[in-house]
Amino acid sequence: MKIVVLNGSPKFEKSVTMQSMKYLEQNYEKHEFQYIHIVKEVKSYEKDTEKLKALCEKVQEADAVIWAFPLYHALVHSNYKRFIELIFENKLESYFKDKYTAAISTSIHYADIHAHNYIRAISEDLGMNYVEYLSHEMQDLTKENRRKELKVFFENLLDFANEGLTTSKLYNSVSKSDFVYSAGATDKVIDTNKKIIIITDATKEDNNLNEMIDKYKRFVKGSVEILNLNEVDIKGPCLGCCKCGAENKCVYDGKDGYREFLDHIINNADIIIFAGSIKDRYLSSRFKLIYDRSFRYNHIPIFRGKHIGYIISGKLSENQNLRQVLEFHTQGGNLIGFVTDEAEDNSLIDNQIYAFAKMSINYAERNYFKPENFLNIAGSKLFADAIEGGLGAIFIEDYKYYKKNNLIKKVPIKEKAQGKVMRYLMKRKKFKEHVQKNMVDFMITGHKKALEKDRGKNNG
Repeated sequence: MKIVVLNGSPKFEKSVTMQSMKYLEQNYEKHEFQYIHIVKEVKSYEKDTEKLKALCEKVQEADAVIWAFPLYHALVHSNYKRFIELIFENKLESYFKDKYTAAISTSIHYADIHAHNYIRAISEDLGMNYVEYLSHEMQDLTKENRRKELKVFFENLLDFANEGLTTSKLYNSVSKSDFVYSAGATDKVIDTNKKIIIITDATKEDNNLNEMIDKYKRFVKGSVEILNLNEVDIKGPCLGCCKCGAENKCVYDGKDGYREFLDHIINNADIIIFAGSIKDRYLSSRFKLIYDRSFRYNHIPIFRGKHIGYIISGKLSENQNLRQVLEFHTQGGNLIGFVTDEAEDNSLIDNQIYAFAKMSINYAERNYFKPENFLNIAGSKLFADAIEGGLGAIFIEDYKYYKKNNLIKKVPIKEKAQGKVMRYLMKRKKFKEHVQKNMVDFMITGHKKALEKDRGKNNG
């Protein structure tokens, strides 16, 4: 069979993910593997649609297609994202239709499920027969049991393609809208001395997005700065070289304006609003480029202490994977929430933007930060474990930051001792029965003490 591998790594043949593909190629010699280095070629595809069409013809001639990529900020690389945009922009979906496909990624597993949700949804939007995904840790190819997994993954794809097995569809198509938002009169404003920065990729054609940004700004009496990503001097995408790990110095420093752009936001904003339009199943590849290049600060939560909100043009309620990816992108900040134009009602959208603006300022002025949820806690734990291990030797600045801010957490000795004593006592029948009988009361003992302590206090 002819297998086309769509390589999503900027390291091309030296990609960790590509080593897994090479392993399959040398173990299944009767099959022909054809590698297309998407990240390397995407600029030429933008300029030459015939070259892009020739690539798509290779896909059309293949028996199966493998999306193979490393993770970049909970998704794929910005150039890989741009390639996907180009397929739809040039109406080349038919070349992918009915092709059997699967996806493989390598990462430390942070948000890997969201990248695979994205690729599956894109595959289904292209009319492909999506089989499954394999998410491997970066060193898994060195382990025998993981190599066996890789073989089974590939053989499953072959079985589906050989036998013409029926695949199931998980995602509905995102509905289109021709609604044009027109903001009403602004009869109230919110005073604040907090500094607000709005980051957008809006062009003149993005009527709804521009209207929503302008409406938010009109509701605020204070400092609101708008930074357009299309005006930022960015010479290229993240190269995946990890040279930034030692001192947080990017190979592009001094060659373009990205560092100054990002540092300006970090050093000046109290409130950061990201404003973009949904493009396929994410925001634009320009937005993805901005997120990818922020890796110059590695795994340090650069927006810690900031309040982060999103103004989105598009059907966000039909794209919950994107919603959660954007929650990940707060990078230690406090999530204000989302406001969109999908209500398709001018007055209602006006009111939603006002509430969104009010909430963003309330959070900042009250210095209120929501308690961390599973996304933040699990993500921080995963990073901390990796950084305390081998990753910390490469990402030295990460290690320093995590140690200084007590992010590499251990179970306190007191808690360990309590657990050990309780496990011993729970082996005794009478003690165990007593605990089980009074379990509900034990669970709220501390809460009752807190209620008693604050009894009689009234905050209005």
